[in-house]
This record gives sequence, structure tokens and C-alpha cells, in this order.
Amino acid sequence: MGCSVSLPGGLNTDCQMPQAEIKNVLICDKDVKFSFTEKDVLANWTTKIKQDLTIHAIAGLVNYSPTTDDPNIVTNAVSKAKSITNRPVPSFEFMLDANVCDFKAILQTLKGGVYGIFFEMQDGTIQGYLDQSGTEVGYFKPYKARINAYTKGAQEIDSNESFKLYVNFLNSNELENQFYLEPSWSVTELLDAMPIGLNIVKTAIITAATATQAFQVNTRCAEGKTGLVVGNLEFSASKSNVATPNAGTFAEVGGGAYTVVVEKGVSTPIVSGDLVYMRVKVLSGSDVTHLSNWIRIEGITP
Repeated sequence: MGCSVSLPGGLNTDCQMPQAEIKNVLICDKDVKFSFTEKDVLANWTTKIKQDLTIHAIAGLVNYSPTTDDPNIVTNAVSKAKSITNRPVPSFEFMLDANVCDFKAILQTLKGGVYGIFFEMQDGTIQGYLDQSGTEVGYFKPYKARINAYTKGAQEIDSNESFKLYVNFLNSNELENQFYLEPSWSVTELLDAMPIGLNIVKTAIITAATATQAFQVNTRCAEGKTGLVVGNLEFSASKSNVATPNAGTFAEVGGGAYTVVVEKGVSTPIVSGDLVYMRVKVLSGSDVTHLSNWIRIEGITP
């Protein structure tokens, strides 16, 4: 027998897809999207990971709990008939299968902003939704959600629930249009495409006379990253309050330690009131192979 149209989902046949548990969450920019044909191609996903940098993290789960509010049910005073007066938007608590170094980066990044989120299910399918309105009908997209990372500060004894993500979806209609992508590839291949994480920290107060900043770069909670050159530094014009932040003199001290003269123009070091954001981004061709967090560098008065 084929799927019946007389009952929802063909309930009287064996054509239903059973609900599966969530295995991993893919956190990305809220505007990520794939056309109906693009969604099946692995290269379209890896490009967003290692070139566009719009798929940020693939996090495994130890456990999770739906925290969606129950609907408000009211009883009519005369007829005594019950009715539902609202439709709560779904929400979750996710307990991450993450080490402390990975979760540190998540804590620094996920501070309540709106992101996109795909689910990898236990059967290997990827769940998102198909847009059914506007000018992008048929696009495969992540659910939009407000995400907050939270830690209790220390791991509870015999517990894996210290690393939490609070995920509050923004639109229940997206979940009603959920779609399961059955890729010919594995999410493991997406993990392989992720840039190697770097941790960058300032190690001294900026030198007043030259705006020289000392910093340390380590592979995520591991050994120092040596061999960086000035071209591996990236400055953000949008985050910084100077128009063209850039690097002047750059030197490797050793063991992942470096110094750089931070400038707001050629041979013009930053001064008091200037604010610059910098990170390390290493490229191989167009692919990002290593990526650090942003650090904030404040100007001084010479």
C-alpha cells in the first residue's frame, strides 16, 4: 500500500518517518540558506564552514530537555467549554558534549544573539525547515533561535549537565515546516572542514610610545601556535571604532608569543580613545584553516 492521503501522514500504512532523537546541533548565522538542489551537495556546506565562516560550530549533545511552556487553557464561564488562548514557541535546554576549551569559546560567543540552528538526528538526517512563504519558497534553512551559553562554574559530581545552551526558537511556523535532509555524506565530513580553533590573549599592557601590543596564540588550550606572519592578523572595521585598523611592525617572540604595532592608518599608531578588534585567521587558498577569537585592543596616549 502507498501512503494514504485520507489520514495525516499515512497513519494506516508503514510510510511514516519515526521521530528520532537529536545527536548534534549545527549553529550558524541566522541567514544561512540552501536552495532545494544546493542542500544535497557537500561542497555547498563546507564552503559556508571554511570560507564564508557562517556555520560556526557543530556541538554534540549529552542530553537535552524540551522547556516549551504549556499552552494557556481557559474555561468559558457559561458553556464551560475549554479553549487554548496561545501557542507557546518551542524552547530547549541542551547539555553539550564539550571539553572546557571548546565551551570557553562558546561562552564567549553565544551571549543571547539570534542564530540559526540545524539538528543532526541519530539516524544521520539533518533537520531544518523549508521556507513556504515570501520570495524564498523551497529554501532549506536553519531554525532561528536566541541562544545563550551558560556554565555553573564547576562540573557537578557524576553530572554532564554543566555545559548548557538555552535555545529559544523565534517562530513556531518554522518548526511546522520542518524538513529532513538525508545527505549522501556524513556530518563528520563537516567537522573535518571546521577551522582549527586558536585562542588569542593579550599578555601585557600596550606600550604607550609605539602602540605595541603583546599577545599569545595557542591552539585551543594546547601548545603555542608558531610561524604566524602579519598577514594572518585580521582587523574588524565594523567592530573597531577606527575606519582602517591594521598592523604595523610585527614580530614573533617565540612559543606562540608575538608583538604588533596596532595602527589606524599607515604609520599612525592608535591613541587614547581608539578601540580595535583583532583576531588570527590563517588561509590556505580560499579556505580558513585556523581561526581565533577576537581580542579588544584599546588605544593609549603616547
